[in-house]
Amino acid sequence: MSDFTELNRQYFSKLASSYREEFRQGQELIFNEVQGRRSWISDTWSDTQSGKGHKIRMLEYACGPGAVSAALAPFVDHIVGMDVSEEMIKQFNINAQETGFADKMHGYHGDLLAEPVPDNLSGPEFFDFDLVAVSMALHHFDKPDLALKRLGERLKKDGMFFIIDLVPEDEHSNGLHNAFLQASATVRTRGFTLENMQKLFKDAGMGEKFDYQVIQEPVVFKKEGKEFKKTIFIARAQRN
Repeated sequence: MSDFTELNRQYFSKLASSYREEFRQGQELIFNEVQGRRSWISDTWSDTQSGKGHKIRMLEYACGPGAVSAALAPFVDHIVGMDVSEEMIKQFNINAQETGFADKMHGYHGDLLAEPVPDNLSGPEFFDFDLVAVSMALHHFDKPDLALKRLGERLKKDGMFFIIDLVPEDEHSNGLHNAFLQASATVRTRGFTLENMQKLFKDAGMGEKFDYQVIQEPVVFKKEGKEFKKTIFIARAQRN
């Protein structure tokens, strides 16, 4: 685990127990947007023609408490949630229990971006996913290009990869940066444009069916009695 990843692990482990409450609006927004855009993300689900006869498997990496996993759990057969924070994985598994999907949502502590990848994450159960998701985490990755390459390799051919993250900051975002100084130390990239994401996906071997959509409702953060808003996007691509 790199020093930067360790910084993220420590920060989010401290935040884990209060994360779902403090960022409830953002988690609910992401849950609703993912469910509402399900047919845009992929056409292979347990309730669609192309999904019939298949065991549909999903990986949510840097999963946190698993808002994306909970949104899609009714439409897949198995979900692996993975995070570098042990405490976040505890919250993921609690969320799985509370939402009634503990039979198909399973959280694992691990770092797929480590050099080398740990042996315990190299088994067949961690490959050949139909879907990979990364939500509100790519800007925390030391090397987003390596992340997409490594995670894309876990997909089946023609599998779908989707990412939710921040639209790049503008001149009005300094207040948010200053309010979240500790969190800002864990951020490597301050948002991704359509062009950024298209190149990242293409360079990682996922150039097909690319699309990037800005989500109109902002994510709301609250800190010390103040409210801050950020615009997010959802982007998807298919493994070649």
